[in-house]
Amino acid sequence: MQTNRGDMTIAGVFSWPNDGRDTRFAYAAMIPVSASSGEFTECWAKQWPVSEQTNDLLYSTAIVSGTGGNTTVAQVNKSFDSRYNAYSSYKNRMTVWLPYVSLAVGVIAGVISVRRRRLEYAGALHVGQTKGAQLLEMTLETLIWAGLATIACLALLCAYCWRMSTDGWMHIFIAACRIPATGFAGAMAATFLAGLSVRESQLLRFFKSR
Repeated sequence: MQTNRGDMTIAGVFSWPNDGRDTRFAYAAMIPVSASSGEFTECWAKQWPVSEQTNDLLYSTAIVSGTGGNTTVAQVNKSFDSRYNAYSSYKNRMTVWLPYVSLAVGVIAGVISVRRRRLEYAGALHVGQTKGAQLLEMTLETLIWAGLATIACLALLCAYCWRMSTDGWMHIFIAACRIPATGFAGAMAATFLAGLSVRESQLLRFFKSR
């Protein structure tokens, strides 16, 4: 960029949208200088949410002069609430119940998978299959279909978090993994418990109801 003191190299352009932040820097040219070059009229600190410790630190940079004047601490973007509690907001998010919903869906799927084949299971017990072998068979079968569904969900979540998150996508992915994980656990537990309820003596009743 040409100036009255010669050409100036622009290192980069920063985004400064009109969303409530200080408008003085919307069309300003920022030139870095050494901190030892003199006194400054402002001291900035980057932190969100704001804490009282940061305010005390900013006040400690003020220099007492004979000219008087007030020293104040203000946010660059005053549209943000300084009382914002990120932890409370996270705990009260709308999706906090999704792991429990996923657990219920997994339990329902596990019960249905056994209930639809209970005549087959009772018949297997009638012809000599042991209960332990049958429970192992149910568990392995559920492990296959529920495990593949969980792996597919995890792959989609990983790709989405990596693509859409601007920072810390791994933390978001780990938190999101609880949803398919609880669904998988619910399906496995429900299958095992529902399988325990199938008995050989129920074969005739299952056959009649079918």
